[in-house]
Amino acid sequence: MAKKYKVAAYNWGLVNGKTQTNLPWDSWQKPYTDREPAMWFHDILTFDGKPYRPEEVEFIRQMTGYKGKGK
Repeated sequence: MAKKYKVAAYNWGLVNGKTQTNLPWDSWQKPYTDREPAMWFHDILTFDGKPYRPEEVEFIRQMTGYKGKGK
């Protein structure tokens, strides 16, 4: 939608880290201390920079037209 209307967009949470934006809202009532949530809430990359879901990163590249450095 943002690309269609040429509107800038911002992702809340990018790399899994201390803000824990990978956790869903219910983590306030049901802490995920013994497991990862079935699906991350916001973050796209793991703490070491690897994609949480490679297909999601590929989708973002397709949507933005990003080919990568030097390409």
